[in-house]
Amino acid sequence: MKIKAFPSILALFLLGFAASQLATAQSASGTYQFSLDDGYTKYVEFDAKKQADGSTTGQMTLTDEAKITVQDVDGTGVPEDTYPGFFIKADLDGLLVDKNQAVMCGTIRDSSVREFIGLRVLLSVEDNGDNTRVPDKLTWGSYLPTEGGWPTSDAELKDDPGVGMRWFASDAEVKDDQEVPMPKIYAINTQSFPVSTYDFIEVVKGAGDIIVRA
Repeated sequence: MKIKAFPSILALFLLGFAASQLATAQSASGTYQFSLDDGYTKYVEFDAKKQADGSTTGQMTLTDEAKITVQDVDGTGVPEDTYPGFFIKADLDGLLVDKNQAVMCGTIRDSSVREFIGLRVLLSVEDNGDNTRVPDKLTWGSYLPTEGGWPTSDAELKDDPGVGMRWFASDAEVKDDQEVPMPKIYAINTQSFPVSTYDFIEVVKGAGDIIVRA
């Protein structure tokens, strides 16, 4: 009887362990409807999860009833146009969790404003529990995709086998110096700005819930 029961006990243990691992996986999700000083209703819905291999999957949708005017501030030849509100949908590919705050990044795949498609987007949120005393917070921004610099190689080698490799650099004389990925990552991602530097928007009226799991 004991021998026959052992596989069942082992299976239950493995299932329990897997469930525990899944429960502690980093994630950020939420739905939030709010308005600012302009009085227009805005709505954001997002769901991002860290996978076992360290990658991130998720989606984000943002709608805004406020009228916007697209201008060619970067000299790319974009025609000026005005829209009576807009929406964006982004595929999220990065998630960084720091206590009750999370930063997500991704690429806009669909939008009512054609010029927004392909832009990188950052969404930063703060989970303050049940919102009875301190409301949840958020902020976001969109950025042009940036191209990286030249590849690092040994000038004395015709075909340097190290081209394309990545490493981490830190100051050996500074204890607990934060490592920096090299070559430098140029694309906008969750590590482009320190978590503490995000300035959350001032919501006049808001409803919803943001959940951050570390």
